[in-house]
Amino acid sequence: MIHSYGITQQGPYHVQKNMVCQDFHYRKKVSDDCMIAAVADGLGSETHSDTASEIAATESVEYCFAHLPADWTEENMLQLISDSFRHALQKIGERVEKENGDINQYDTTLCLAVFKGGDVYFGQSGDSGAIVLCRDGHYEGITRQQRDENGCVFPLAFGPEKWEFGTKSDVVSLLLATDGMLEIFFPFLLRPEKVNIYVALAQFFMDPLSLKFDEAGEQTVQENMSAFVRSIPEDQVNDDKTVLVMVNDAVSPARLEESYYRVPDWATLRKKRQEEFNRLAYPHLYAKEAEEQEEHPDATCTAGEERPAAPSQSGGSGRTEAGAESGESTENGVSTTEERASAAGKMSPADPIDGKEPPAEKSGGILRQLAAAFRTKTKKE
Repeated sequence: MIHSYGITQQGPYHVQKNMVCQDFHYRKKVSDDCMIAAVADGLGSETHSDTASEIAATESVEYCFAHLPADWTEENMLQLISDSFRHALQKIGERVEKENGDINQYDTTLCLAVFKGGDVYFGQSGDSGAIVLCRDGHYEGITRQQRDENGCVFPLAFGPEKWEFGTKSDVVSLLLATDGMLEIFFPFLLRPEKVNIYVALAQFFMDPLSLKFDEAGEQTVQENMSAFVRSIPEDQVNDDKTVLVMVNDAVSPARLEESYYRVPDWATLRKKRQEEFNRLAYPHLYAKEAEEQEEHPDATCTAGEERPAAPSQSGGSGRTEAGAESGESTENGVSTTEERASAAGKMSPADPIDGKEPPAEKSGGILRQLAAAFRTKTKKE
């Protein structure tokens, strides 16, 4: 059976600026093993982008539900999703006409997925996106954020030439999120790494053994995850927050080596990124080392030899400094079984979920408390 939870919360920035929440999510169950869901994010400060996101998510899902093909081929399903995007865009246009509005004030992103059994069919427009937990145990982003070289988003209104569609098989769990939440799963410090997704965080949001739908019930899981999302510090996510998760509890994902699930060593990663930056920005400081490497490619630095010091990246370089000087160790007294079940000993909202240093006042283990609730709460009567 496919279980789910969905969260949309107004972001701190929008609260401070007295702006409405511009995110929207919508899902509809087709059968025990099939669900259709979408998330949408109205663009920027456009006056009616919240209306556009609601129309896009709702109308696209309802269209797919009403027009599911008898023959579930990949071609048919992707055509269905493409048609649903056109339908959503048409409905937005009708609203603009009805209200005698300006179409430029109704831009939105849209990410939709049909999850059936272990197969996912998806469509993407903009910078929202999707992550899957595969049967082999790996977490993977399956969409690409659509932005130009200046960071401007490609909205739904850009049309079919910008929309992207695809499929993924052998999926256990699927997460859809708008950009505010999506980007915390792909921190700056991890982007060049082989595993560029924050696995410990994804595991907490998506792993069926962490969520425990059967034991806690969907309502309890919904409440617990909503509380966690609300607790994420403003300096980590200040945009509107939308995340929608669907889990097929009929299949258990494979278990990989424990190192795959550990919270990254943010201090080491920060030093690594700083070193890479320094080598690009100040190559003359590393000239001697480069020459020695060319002469003796298998040699390492002489014992005791110090590397050349380079200016700090934060000294007016224009780059946003990322990284944290500390991350919680996995050596925290939590057993492997408990880590698997809840990820409680791996992280908390005080950990740098986007590679930023957590503020001292946010050092409480809120995630531990929520994760513990998964183990103690029972299904509501």
